[in-house]
Amino acid sequence: MFSSSGTRYSVFQGYVHIGTAIDVSAKVPSNLLCASSCSETENCINAHYNKATLTCSLFDSLAFHPRDVENDITVVNSIAITENSRAKLFGT
Repeated sequence: MFSSSGTRYSVFQGYVHIGTAIDVSAKVPSNLLCASSCSETENCINAHYNKATLTCSLFDSLAFHPRDVENDITVVNSIAITENSRAKLFGT
């Protein structure tokens, strides 16, 4: 997936970040806009989007756990994640 600024993100359905957000926005209509917000925020390397609450949370670190497959979407800046770290973080 690409944000509006052209930043490439990897998408992980059903995961949430376990750290403290550097920014949180309400009423965000899509995970694409959430990713775009991350690409425009200094130090943001991943974002969590909840479809049920339309909440976008931005993070500057990588730490996740499984959650609601229907509503939780995590997008990670592709530069911040390698195939090796992808397997460790998400088991994929």
